Amino acid sequence: MMYSLQASENKFPHSPSKCRGTSMKTLCALFVLSLSGSAFAGDAGTTSANFLKLGIGPRAIAMGEAQTGLADDVYATYWNPAGLAQLQTQEAGFVHTEYFQNISEEYAAYAHPHIGKGTLAGSFTYLNIGKFAAYDAGGQPMGNVGASDTSVALSYALPLLVETRLDSVLSVGVTGKWIQEHLDTITAKAYALDGGLLFVPGKRWGELFQGWRVGAGIRNLGTALKFDDESFTLPRSLNLGLSYTGSLVGEAVTLSMDAQQPNDGDRVYGIGLEVWALKNVALRGGYTSRGNIGNGVRAGAGIRLNLLELDYAFATGGDFGNIHRIGVTFRFGRPSTNPLVMAEDWYVRGLRDYKKGRYTDALVDFNKALEVDPNHPQAYDMMKQTYEKLKTTIPE
Repeated sequence: MMYSLQASENKFPHSPSKCRGTSMKTLCALFVLSLSGSAFAGDAGTTSANFLKLGIGPRAIAMGEAQTGLADDVYATYWNPAGLAQLQTQEAGFVHTEYFQNISEEYAAYAHPHIGKGTLAGSFTYLNIGKFAAYDAGGQPMGNVGASDTSVALSYALPLLVETRLDSVLSVGVTGKWIQEHLDTITAKAYALDGGLLFVPGKRWGELFQGWRVGAGIRNLGTALKFDDESFTLPRSLNLGLSYTGSLVGEAVTLSMDAQQPNDGDRVYGIGLEVWALKNVALRGGYTSRGNIGNGVRAGAGIRLNLLELDYAFATGGDFGNIHRIGVTFRFGRPSTNPLVMAEDWYVRGLRDYKKGRYTDALVDFNKALEVDPNHPQAYDMMKQTYEKLKTTIPE
């Protein structure tokens, strides 16, 4: 069956304008199979299980798939497992993706952080292509066949270096995956490993670097998928990412950028922007240079309702139609503010006021830092220095 499908490549090329003799369902199925690696795996340099490259999560997709340097939610299981180490509450995520002609994908993930022991997470992906027409090597119809792809993953992440007071963290994460592709009566399995690093500079590197994150990772390092007597490598990639989260006119803003070098194609770039309006509504947009579906432009939105977040992403599939992703994320509790970080914020604010000669304001700032953290190493000394400065500026 594999060879008959390979032989039909010239009969069913990727461009719809050249395939008027076949049904749209067959065309779309063959196209998505080319993404998942089953239909056109015979060419040199191609990979299998390329459904692993389709991306996960409406928020991430809407932001141009630029998540390696952000990875701050349960979907880090896919983008950069190191990001799981920085979760403060349990999270669960569910995503439904509609491609074309009822081709769909389901995804579910759960992450459980534990103080001092890291974060453990599991995820499940299922791409259902359904039934479509098959042809033999001579182009004769052979009836309908079905195809699907499945991945089951287990992730673990741990902070390597932590400076709690300065909110600086270097974390590492790893994901192990079991992968299966099913095409008619043929099933192939493989195992893969993802690894990642994520660094948050915090206040250690000064105010200029606050809000920044940088990440790196490798995806799908593992065994080959074997169909009949032929084996095909997985779609490996090296990934680098950078993100910044700050505020603009009182609203939270996140900018993210990614670069990816795959083993089966050209380098891929992505950029994304997220703006939270009115605290609970997110607007997102992005672009990815990955050109296998559509023009790379992405858009989406999200709404946060207490501990529940609903997200949507839209992407064009060119001549094949549009792609819609809908996701829901549950957070089991609200992240707590670290009092040591809060005290450091007051201390940094006090230093800023002190340098500008606003000694009264600085005195208040240092005092608040000590109220939150009586053992702050510098706040008490700076409070004394500020008091002395204040005495010299007040005329007798």
